[in-house]
Amino acid sequence: MPRTYTKRSNYWERPRVALKNFKEVTFPDIQRTMEAETASILTDYVRQYVGIPSTTPAPGSGIFINWDRVLQFQTYQDLAWYDLYDELERDPHIAGILRSRKLAVAGMPWDVLPGDVDPKAKRKKDGKDLPKTPGQTQAEFVKEKLKNIDGFSQDIFELLGAIGKGFAVSEIDWLPGGVGIAKIWNRPQRRFQFDAVSRTLKLRQIDNPYYGDPVRDKKFIVHRNGSMYENPFGDAVDQSLYWMWLFKKMVLKFWMKYNEVGMASIPIVTHPRTANVDVKNEALSIAEQIRSGAYGRLPADWGILWAEVKSSGMTGESYQKFIEFVNSEMTKCVKGEVLTTEGSGQSGSGSRALGQVHNDVRADITNFDCRGIEGTLNSSIIKWLVDFNFGEQESYPLFKFVPDEPQDKLDESQVVKNLHDAGFSAERDWVEQKFDIELVEKEPEPPPTLKPGMPPFAPKPTEIEQ
Repeated sequence: MPRTYTKRSNYWERPRVALKNFKEVTFPDIQRTMEAETASILTDYVRQYVGIPSTTPAPGSGIFINWDRVLQFQTYQDLAWYDLYDELERDPHIAGILRSRKLAVAGMPWDVLPGDVDPKAKRKKDGKDLPKTPGQTQAEFVKEKLKNIDGFSQDIFELLGAIGKGFAVSEIDWLPGGVGIAKIWNRPQRRFQFDAVSRTLKLRQIDNPYYGDPVRDKKFIVHRNGSMYENPFGDAVDQSLYWMWLFKKMVLKFWMKYNEVGMASIPIVTHPRTANVDVKNEALSIAEQIRSGAYGRLPADWGILWAEVKSSGMTGESYQKFIEFVNSEMTKCVKGEVLTTEGSGQSGSGSRALGQVHNDVRADITNFDCRGIEGTLNSSIIKWLVDFNFGEQESYPLFKFVPDEPQDKLDESQVVKNLHDAGFSAERDWVEQKFDIELVEKEPEPPPTLKPGMPPFAPKPTEIEQ
């Protein structure tokens, strides 16, 4: 029966006959729908996973497909998957810009803050330190354990390999009893897969090299670079660098060949026209001894005409310009310095305004990388250290980078001075913590020494007396 509608009062209502087979939706049904994924990878009409045999998969029954087009279609016989990106990152220019971006974070000072204390809150009462909170005790414990890790800054540097390859994995070697950490080992990306349902890490081993096996909890740290939720492999910057790197390799090969042949004289050994094969081979051997590159032989009664293009002198310069262009494109891709890279000259010099833009862009990227590492460490190693030693907590300590920005501190100190001149004051504890200094009360100046016969107070002469 077709649905009909009758107007009652001020709203439309369906007749009872049309609601005979209608199932009432309850609140639990709505709640389950809201809490579950609707547009998930398992309902995507583009298949993004392999190994799931049914429409109701369980964790461990499938893995994600890595849709990195470079790794899918540009791998070579001797370079498999992420080994190709290892080769790419050996390029001197790429290695330099990636290392610069990683060191900006890995070399930065850091601290562990308690999760149950506001860093701006006053921690003294009547001039005395307040008792430590549980969060402060946990933060001090975690900070001490991280400092005792051999090469912790290097571990952060290796996790930042996710910038180039999309994600990075490090394995924790716990001390007996779970009290501390003995070592953190960085592992190659080719060793891992991700479960298509739970998105958890899976380790590819000899007995299960394709799908991989589930890993132990609180054992592996996974850091990703700007990944979407349905792409656990992360956003690999190397994917954008690949073609520029490949073109650079090809042009360098042609440039070297040009320098080998066109930038020096070519030895030509003459021999009789009627010379036999042995004499001809000996002539070539003599030429090869003179120069290992281009050489040749020529019968004595023959001549040779050198054809030279007028623009041949510009060939080497064109190669050089192309290499510079490729390098600048890769710099912009990794460090985001579009304006400064294009605005500076060949020597890299530019205006002071461009230098300020350069610093601002670099600060934005460094802050983004810092927040990413902080989130990864806080959700993994920091939480695990507390769970092992203090049990599960409502709030956990926070790993935080402390950038050294003297120029910003100078500006902030000027703000404090301006407020003081306007009649406001700042708390001493806050000033010491903000500027990482210890304030000492200024000693009062001693009264001036009076000469014999001088009155204790000498009034200032008036204008008439002057």
